[in-house]
Amino acid sequence: MVLSRDELIAMLFRETDRAQRLKTGLAVILCGIEEWEAWQLRMDKGPLAEIEKEITKRVVRALRCYDSLGRLSAGEYCLVLPGCNSFNAVGMAERLRQDVFNSSIFAGGEELQLEASFGIAGSGGRSPLVVLRNAENALREARTRRTGPIVRSSYDAEPDSATFPIPVIEADGLRW
Repeated sequence: MVLSRDELIAMLFRETDRAQRLKTGLAVILCGIEEWEAWQLRMDKGPLAEIEKEITKRVVRALRCYDSLGRLSAGEYCLVLPGCNSFNAVGMAERLRQDVFNSSIFAGGEELQLEASFGIAGSGGRSPLVVLRNAENALREARTRRTGPIVRSSYDAEPDSATFPIPVIEADGLRW
């Protein structure tokens, strides 16, 4: 099921509360489909609806059962990934880029090449609206610089999981 913008924001507030309470990660991925505006100008609503249905079907196959997908605007989707930090979300965006958006789609009697840019932000306990704004800024940067279609927000309140101390089990107990 694809959530509306209002449903998505309400759900994001609930998931942020849960992540704060359980001290777990929460990441947001914004996905902007390239060339969407050009397709809107030259296609009828029917083929555009077919494209959105196919993209939604492909994205949902890549999600876990507790992840959420919402539509922010025409050609722009938001994925909410509970239990995932922004560093892990980069891997998910890469999988989406390869499995969903690195292929063609047929609509309106023509073959269209799908491409997308991704903006990623981690919650770190911050307001969902701040996290969405950071993801929007990252998406805007991904679309303008074009050196790579995936940009992680430069402002994240979450630590890099690669820098977490790893416990070592010794005879007399745990050592960090």
